[in-house]
Amino acid sequence: MGALSGRQFESRGMLDDMPTWLQPTSPAILIIIVALLLATLGWTLVWLPTHRHPRRHHAIGQQSIAVLVSIALSLMLAFVVLNQQNSWFTTWSSMGGVGDLSHSETVGDPTPTSQDPIAWQTGTPTDLQADPRSNPAFGEQSWVDPAPEGQYLTVSIPGPASGHTSSALVWLPPSYLDHPERFYPVLIGFPGLPGSINAVADGLHPDELITSLSSQGQLRESIVVIPDVFPDNVDTECVDASDGSILMETFVTRDVVGWIRTNLRADSDRAGWTTIGYSAGGFCSSMLTMRHPDIFGSSINMSGYFVAGFEGPKLREDGDTTYDLTVLAQTDPPDVDLWFYAAKDDQMAYEAWQSFNSVVQPPTSLTTELVESGGHTTQVWAAGLASGLKWLGQTQPHFAWQAA
Repeated sequence: MGALSGRQFESRGMLDDMPTWLQPTSPAILIIIVALLLATLGWTLVWLPTHRHPRRHHAIGQQSIAVLVSIALSLMLAFVVLNQQNSWFTTWSSMGGVGDLSHSETVGDPTPTSQDPIAWQTGTPTDLQADPRSNPAFGEQSWVDPAPEGQYLTVSIPGPASGHTSSALVWLPPSYLDHPERFYPVLIGFPGLPGSINAVADGLHPDELITSLSSQGQLRESIVVIPDVFPDNVDTECVDASDGSILMETFVTRDVVGWIRTNLRADSDRAGWTTIGYSAGGFCSSMLTMRHPDIFGSSINMSGYFVAGFEGPKLREDGDTTYDLTVLAQTDPPDVDLWFYAAKDDQMAYEAWQSFNSVVQPPTSLTTELVESGGHTTQVWAAGLASGLKWLGQTQPHFAWQAA
């Protein structure tokens, strides 16, 4: 997050001071653009053909300008419609990039009683864990060895418990193939909606962040697993449906976790397991960690929320508080450490954080970083993941740096 000049701050302030009806998610903006587009089309298709300029090159120039303006307004209309559907930018200033950090606080104490990092777990791996190149679960892969940047692999994870089989991305850190005796901490990642397993890898680049932070002595090399929890972009919210039609929580906590433990050299302590996600995936991250503190010790949630909300068919009945984390935080707070990052002009995420932050109590801890602007966008999530991984290395001994 680079520093902003005084002039940029002044411009952002002026943009944010504009009335609500002139902000990008306002219906008035849509009406204004439609009116301008219709007027331009009328000028292009009706007025210009019937009022030709006596000089031919002037007429061609006017026609060209009219067409270009029509195209620009059409593209602007498409952007505004998509923006209003997805709430990417709720203010004009949020289009200017990620603003400066404006709020940072911690509720509870995520700092371990011992500041000393835990040494690498070592042991005798099973035949499946020892060398993924000979493990049938990885199928036919193009292996890179040596892999100074680590390696992504695509696998299929069966669902004996959930009945759901899914593809997943697995990233093995650079030292993984060279240390068959070593067991690594694990990050399980979740995209937003619409999204895919590639959205996390291509948009947030957790592999590059982990490798960079490890080289700087700020984070231990870790395994990353990104399962598909939104098949065909169905909004599962990572929950188990009331009627049993979808068992996504079961898929992650039993099938995915079971597959990782069987096929990868994963840290055996819950403190060596964390979840990361943005938007809907941010809810998945916080929810799975809070509801399964026996599996996960921490969570990194970027621009997410804390109460399941379905786009499309509801998988839980109205009034069901099973997946309301504000209720869980008050009635049975789990011993987990949570990280939350969002832009203050991302109204949905900001209001969700306000409600949740007010009820968090020990042994749950919540560390929050809010930036002034940036909207509900990948650039905010990428910045949040970078900060969140640094936090992970500073507060969780199993993720604290150890030489690779």
